Amino acid sequence: MKIILTSSMSGLGGTENATFRLARLLHQHGHHVILASSDGPLVQDTKDLGISWRPIDFYQSGKTGYLKAALAYTKLLAQEKPDIVHCQMARIVPACAAAAKLASPKTKVFYHARGLDPETYPKIAKLFDTLGVYIIGNCKHEQAKLIRHGFPASRISYTYNALPKPNGSPQKTERSQVVLGTLSRLDKVRAVDLTLDVFKILTDRGLNVRLHIAGIGEEEGRLKQQAQDLGIADKIAFLGGIRDLNAYFQEIDILLNTLNCEGDHGAGVGNNILEAGIYETAVVSYGVIGIPEMIIHGETGFCTPLRDQEKFADAVEKLVRDPALRTRMGKALRQHVEALCSDEEIYRATMAAYRM
Repeated sequence: MKIILTSSMSGLGGTENATFRLARLLHQHGHHVILASSDGPLVQDTKDLGISWRPIDFYQSGKTGYLKAALAYTKLLAQEKPDIVHCQMARIVPACAAAAKLASPKTKVFYHARGLDPETYPKIAKLFDTLGVYIIGNCKHEQAKLIRHGFPASRISYTYNALPKPNGSPQKTERSQVVLGTLSRLDKVRAVDLTLDVFKILTDRGLNVRLHIAGIGEEEGRLKQQAQDLGIADKIAFLGGIRDLNAYFQEIDILLNTLNCEGDHGAGVGNNILEAGIYETAVVSYGVIGIPEMIIHGETGFCTPLRDQEKFADAVEKLVRDPALRTRMGKALRQHVEALCSDEEIYRATMAAYRM
């Protein structure tokens, strides 16, 4: 099967990593995979696997850049005649669907739904239905949401994101201090500012903890200033963008996830949750969007109410004070994640979607 994965690959965020891992998985199963995207840190990694890359950027220079990318994409489809176009972001779908109708009518166009602004869902459901697009949600929650907004149930399925490949068995560095971590883009939705508020509560309770913040983004300067204002900056390390997950999770005892999503905002369970599972790391998260599909409260981690900082801090404190509980929940999360997100399961679900 010939499959063109289309995305922005400009950073090291969840979409870029999910696209790379899906490309790797499909390539390993013998499919002819082409990545059509902007350039970025993971493009060379993709090419190193033997996957073709075509530099087509739908995010450059406003409407003119979008039109230029659409024309280049039409030319690509006319040349390649793929079986599947798999769009990883909503913005590029109309151009890809139009290109397919013009240049390769037998090609099926898929949108991988990873979250939209709440007011956008009804518009997208109607537009993508009209365009004849198929959808793969990145969790049950996202699939159900799009059906609720009017997208035909017969043309939407779901599959979780493909997993990273751990380099060896997960091992934690032995130390007296418990290290907490975040792993996400530093933007308003990921809301690491709320993690800093929780961390302040924990230090005020006298817990011997540090916080490692991994990621880059527009909120970094504001977060550093917030840490200074709260008087906790000396207990926090800003690590920047992370590519070596083995090294990161070796130092992290508990992953914190204060994703600020409510209602129809956001989607999925987050690559950081799946990565924590692979590295047997206990997680405390707000119980929003699809996260409870992975973090089963009291079993594979703790889910607390959105923006309830005291309950979140209580859950973290319980794990800080109980190393055996951390170990047990980390192992339980790994088993759960591997059952739902193994290469075999992701591949099966993806192929089933392509056959819809």
